[in-house]
Parts: sequence; C-alpha cells; structure tokens
Amino acid sequence: MKKRLSRNISLVAGLVVTAMAGGCSPFHTAVPLSRVTPPSHFVQAPAGTDPATDLTTWWRSWNDPALTRMVEAALAANPDIRIARDNVLQARAAHVIARSALYPTVGATGNIGGGGMSWRNPAALSQMSDGDPANDGHLAGIGASWEPDLFGGRHADSRAARALMLGQQAAYHGMQMLVAADVAENYLRAQGIQRQIDLLDRSLGILQRLRTYTQARFAAGQAVSADMRAVDEKLSLQQAQRPLLVAEYDLHRRRLAILSGQAPESAPSLPSPGAFFVPAAPVGEMPDSVLARRPDVLARRDEVDAALQRLKSAKTDLLPRFGLEFFGGDGRLRFDGIPGLSGTGGLIALTTYLPIFTAGRVHARIHAAHARLDAAVAGYDRTVLNALAEVEDAYEARTSADARGHDLAIAVSQAGSNVRDVTGLYEGGQRMMQDILRARLDELDAREQVLRNEEMQTLASIHLARALGGGWAHDVGDAAPLSSQGHARSHG
Repeated sequence: MKKRLSRNISLVAGLVVTAMAGGCSPFHTAVPLSRVTPPSHFVQAPAGTDPATDLTTWWRSWNDPALTRMVEAALAANPDIRIARDNVLQARAAHVIARSALYPTVGATGNIGGGGMSWRNPAALSQMSDGDPANDGHLAGIGASWEPDLFGGRHADSRAARALMLGQQAAYHGMQMLVAADVAENYLRAQGIQRQIDLLDRSLGILQRLRTYTQARFAAGQAVSADMRAVDEKLSLQQAQRPLLVAEYDLHRRRLAILSGQAPESAPSLPSPGAFFVPAAPVGEMPDSVLARRPDVLARRDEVDAALQRLKSAKTDLLPRFGLEFFGGDGRLRFDGIPGLSGTGGLIALTTYLPIFTAGRVHARIHAAHARLDAAVAGYDRTVLNALAEVEDAYEARTSADARGHDLAIAVSQAGSNVRDVTGLYEGGQRMMQDILRARLDELDAREQVLRNEEMQTLASIHLARALGGGWAHDVGDAAPLSSQGHARSHG
C-alpha cells in the first residue's frame, strides 16, 4: 500500500514539474499607449531655479495656529476620511484573499457516529450478543488541494487585487488632501467675511453721519428731499448686506464643525482676523513630479494596472488547468457481534480541465477585459489632462490676483490722499462736510475691492496647493506615471 502510494505521488509530481517547466504564460500583454505627453514645465508658474516648495503640510505656511489645529482635527475625525481608510482595509483583505489562491488548501476532517440495528434474519446471527445490536464508527483525516498556477492567471488576479488596494490608498490620500483644503477654505473665507463685516459697519457709520448732516441741511433749506432719499437708499442697501454676510459666516463655521465630525450646533468660535496674509506661490514644481504625487492620477494608474492584470487572467482561461488533491486518514467501523474493521490510507489525484466549448463565454470575457483596459487608460489620460489644467488655472488665478492687488493698493492710497485733500479744503472753507463723507465712502469702496481680491488670492493659493497634490505624506519614488506614446511598458 505504501509503495503504491509512493509511486502515485512520484507520478503526479513528475507531471506537475513537467507542466511547470513549460508553464510560462504564452500571452504577452502590453499596456495601451497613453496619448498624453506631459509638458516639460508649467507655463503659468513663476520662473526661477529655487527648489520645490514642501507642500506636505501647506496650511502651516499661513502661520495661523487656529487654522493648523482645525485642519489636523478634521484629518483625525472626518467621516469621509474614516470611510476611505476602511475602504483601504477592505482592499487589503481582498488582496490577501486573492493571494491565498496561490497556495494549497489544507483541512482536517473528523466524523464519529453510532446507532442500533434491527436485523431481518436474527437466526443467522445467533452468535451475536443479547439485546439490541449496536454499531459505531469514526473517520478522521487530513485533506489538501492545490491548483498550481502554471500560466500565471492566479498571480495576475493577485496583482490586480494589489493594484486595487494601492488605488484605494491613493483615494484615501486624496480624501485627506480634499478635507485639508476644504477646512482651510472655509476658515480663511470666514476670516475674510469678518473683515467685510467690519468694513461694512464702518461704511454704515459714515452713512449715518452723512444722513444726519443732510437732514440738518434739509431742515435749513440747503438740501432737497431727493438728497435725503439718495442717502437713505444707499444706507438701506448697505444695511441689507449685513444679514447675508452674517449668514455666510455662520455657514462656514457650521461647515468647519461637520468637517471635524461634530454636529453643526457645535460650530467653533473663530478668532478675530489679524492683518491679511497669503503665503508666496509654490515654486520649483515640474509636471512630472506633480503627476507622480497627485492621488487621483495615482489611483487612475493603479486602475490601469488592475485592468491589465485582469486581462491577463481572462486570457489564461483558454489554457488547461491542473489540480492536485490528497486525502489521508484513519477509520474504524464496528458492529456488535462482528469483528470491527479499521485501517489507515490515503488518496492522491491529479485533475485537469481544458475548455473546449463555452459558447463564446471565455472570448467574450477577454474582449470585455480589453475594453476595460482601454477605458482605464482613457480615464488616466483624462485625469492627467485635468490635473495639468488645474495647476495652470490655479497658477494664473494667483498671478492675476497678485497683480490686481498691486493696482488696488495704489487705488486705496489714492483714495486716502483724496480724503486728506478734501478735508484740507473743507477746513479752508472750500468744501462741505458731505464732500468729506463721500470721499471716505469712496475710500471704503476701494478697500472693499481689496478685500474681495484678497479672497481671490486666498482661494487661488488653496486651489494651487491642492492642484499640486499637497496635503499628505507621499513617496514619489513609488509613483511611476503611466508611459506615454513611445514609452509603453510591456508585461508578460
């Protein structure tokens, strides 16, 4: 028995080794060429040879401790980040499951039972013991099965699962990046609204003084009712803006609470804004390094890799499959009055399967996998193009806002000079009080334009940091972009 089992094992092992010797997949699949060639530099980026700005924690460049605390609190408690993190854990588990198909499956089995018998011919069994005849038995053993991956299909499934896992990790980092930008945008816009409310209150104070002055002149017969209505109209319009600004301010506060995983009723109190500050625009950024850092581009790249591996796996369904099965165990069977039977043994088998007729099912799966791979590359190209456009748009928005801010600063300076000139003329008896008040309103209007431009600078800076892929710890060395035309990677 043992010699026969040994011969069977040797025979099966020889067949497997022979098959594995020629077991390299005959299918060589190349990634479809990307149709996007990244530029050598960003056109709208500031010129210079300075090293690239570190954008890992770009919000710290505002030098605002409250902003830093809010961003880090949101990164630790945001529900969307928790969901993305759990998606990574699920993808890791799926990768482990896919890898498990590469190894043998071993299990233990055991059965034990007993019962009674009612014989139809008890006279023929007169030698049996008195009473109700009984029987019992047991069987215990170890079974194993293994399907050698001779043509790489299961390895391709494992690599596809790993690519999907990496894609989920990139999506997790992308969510961190988006949440950090969302917190910074809501916090800094709330500060800008606080400045607008303060400026509006100053404007309302001047209008109230202008109204009092116009009313006194009307009482003295030096002004007409149209003058009063004009001042009242402007005052009403200015007053109507305040509730809208307060509502927008509270909206940003509630948004900050939700981003940190808190109820909107727990919206934080924000500190009074200091002098406006915006960090310098990042420098030294190259398109290839940005594409190698952006989580959305990395996720698309991993999606392409997963589609490629699934195509490989689908192609191997055209090839034969081999399997090994083994069972070894010990058993015993006993009937009262009859000598018991017991023994130890084993069974080993080689199974094969070759698809002959599947009504086109296998080929249809291959065609579908081809289409998914092509669609994944197209999605990668689209994401790359959008990423490049976002960076160029953000750089240009920041540059134009900076240039506009320079001109607006000159306009505010000129408005202030006009106020001083009109005040001097009033003191010399050549102007009236309403001329001073109107000059001050003009100056506040210019300052309002400055505030709106400062908001544009702030938003452009946040969008630029996000477009450049800042906001999470990354490893550029593990992020090779998909090859473009003329540089396709071939996969066997």
